[in-house]
Amino acid sequence: MSSNQNTLNSSTQDTNQALWQQFVQSGLIEKAIKPVDMIEPDTVLPDFTQLTASEAMQLLKHSIVADCYKRLNAKWRKYKQRHLSNLTSLTIKAETLDRLRAFAAKAGLDGDNYDLVLEYLLDPEEDLESDKQAVAELPSGLSTQDQGQLLQAKLKLRPSSQRYFYSQLEHAFGHGWLACKAAKQRSDKHRDQACEDFMQNIKGQ
Repeated sequence: MSSNQNTLNSSTQDTNQALWQQFVQSGLIEKAIKPVDMIEPDTVLPDFTQLTASEAMQLLKHSIVADCYKRLNAKWRKYKQRHLSNLTSLTIKAETLDRLRAFAAKAGLDGDNYDLVLEYLLDPEEDLESDKQAVAELPSGLSTQDQGQLLQAKLKLRPSSQRYFYSQLEHAFGHGWLACKAAKQRSDKHRDQACEDFMQNIKGQ
């Protein structure tokens, strides 16, 4: 074996061991193993930071039940693969994912390669308004609070305009509170009509 190959193997082993140390220190092993998973209830597991990944997994294979071992082994493999490939997890609402997929299809991109889609959005070579408009009517997964933050980011309001915006929300809440207390009929129909009347008044129509 050449010196270059030896150096490469040594570097791979060092990287693998460093990742294993991180995996152990993350507490994922302790979280994965419950008392009922131990083959021998009185077995005391060693300090896994003192073992290599292969040594630890071999020991665990004979210390915990098969289902637990499979889950833990899968966690380790996934952890290592994610770090070696420089991938990370991104949690989004299902509705947001649907909008990304629809946008990707409209733009002629691979809908499963979200790096590509996001890079396209972040560094566009063209006006994207038509593509974005095509998915604008799809339902959003954002909460009301999230939508408020998005609206502020989009509008980039001056401080005075922002104060006016909040005063309108406060006024709307106060009006709704009083109207609810005074209302004799509270059906959805009457609520929607009252809301429409209130919005027309706000818009000056």
